[in-house]
Amino acid sequence: MEIANEVNKNKKAPWLVVVASLLWAGDAPFRKPLLTGGLGVGFISFLEHAINSIASLPGLLRHRADFKKISVKQWLGLVYIGAGASALGAILYVQGAVVMDYNFTIAALLQKLQPIFAITLAVVFLKEKLTSKFWLFAPIALAGAYLVTFGWASPGSLWATGSNISIWGPFLAIGAATLWAGGTVVGRGLMQSLSLHLVNGMRFVFGFLFLCFYVWKFEEFQFGMMTGLFWRNVLIIAMLTGFVALMIYYQGLKNTKASVATLMELGYPLALTVVNWIFLGIALSAVQIAGGVILLTAITRLTIVNVRQQELV
Repeated sequence: MEIANEVNKNKKAPWLVVVASLLWAGDAPFRKPLLTGGLGVGFISFLEHAINSIASLPGLLRHRADFKKISVKQWLGLVYIGAGASALGAILYVQGAVVMDYNFTIAALLQKLQPIFAITLAVVFLKEKLTSKFWLFAPIALAGAYLVTFGWASPGSLWATGSNISIWGPFLAIGAATLWAGGTVVGRGLMQSLSLHLVNGMRFVFGFLFLCFYVWKFEEFQFGMMTGLFWRNVLIIAMLTGFVALMIYYQGLKNTKASVATLMELGYPLALTVVNWIFLGIALSAVQIAGGVILLTAITRLTIVNVRQQELV
């Protein structure tokens, strides 16, 4: 009976990652009014992490005895997923979308390069095997990402214009993808020996501490600008697309290979593209759609090949 329950748990786990990805897709319609209303990227993220840290306290208190068991290496991992993957990753992703004229769709599609980084990091840190097909599909995915962002424009003309969307927007979005890829690998490693509530809670706490410094140093605490509508949107972003989504995500990730998790997360850009088109009027050109199809197809094939390789190990 216990074996059967374990098998069912492992079968359901990847779909929990899908559910979390779909919840993340609802972020942009609530976040954009905050940004266009004058709130800073870092300050919004600061509020999110403050709310989520408070929501995490009951779980952290229940597992307070586990703090004595955390090694130095694990503490560093918790700092990384909090300050790096959660806080800094969010800032890079949102700022990248803002620079690209609030185009969260392009930023999200570029974020799907994450499996390339996640698979590479899994090879280094989790000793998973890198397949020969990686070198076939990874360049195709990068080509698709280029079309999504720049269309048919040549690299030379883009460099000559020096516009923000040509350089900084995609650069920031890909930087976020790199940090999140590391967060997937490190988070999965931590949950081999630490509880879900501890990992998720400390992610928010360390992210909050980092953002306290970031907002103090580079932005300002804009509490005076907070309206009822702004507080509502922040609460929705923090609790639904943040706290609840991450609890579901980590519950699924605990029993899912890092490479499989990246595959199941493909539901996020597809859902987000539809949501942003309906609610924000963000539409892609035919070339960008073709690039998105190439990107997602290559990433899917790359991840499936990697999964099959791991099953043979």
